[in-house]
Amino acid sequence: MTSYCTHKEDAEMWIGDTGAMCHMKSSTEGMYDLEKCSDIKIDTANGSTSSVTHIGKYKGNGLCSNEKTKKIVMKNVKVVPGLVKNLFSLSTVMRNDWDLLT
Repeated sequence: MTSYCTHKEDAEMWIGDTGAMCHMKSSTEGMYDLEKCSDIKIDTANGSTSSVTHIGKYKGNGLCSNEKTKKIVMKNVKVVPGLVKNLFSLSTVMRNDWDLLT
């Protein structure tokens, strides 16, 4: 999943992750309704712990399989500085009855 288009250099890439308990990105770029955090920690896949600095909403464009884009809003996105890739939590959207085919 990309937040815009895989053919553009400025596209923000998101990795669909079934193991991620929440959506995560490394910066506040593109986010709004931000709240600062100071005491939230995330356990990462490599066994380390990282701090969450903000929680908010992210608004972007998703690239569909037919090459068209669709506006998306992700809620409760956690900002974890140092993340190498943005993580799109598939388990979160499946819990909320989101249809990955549309």
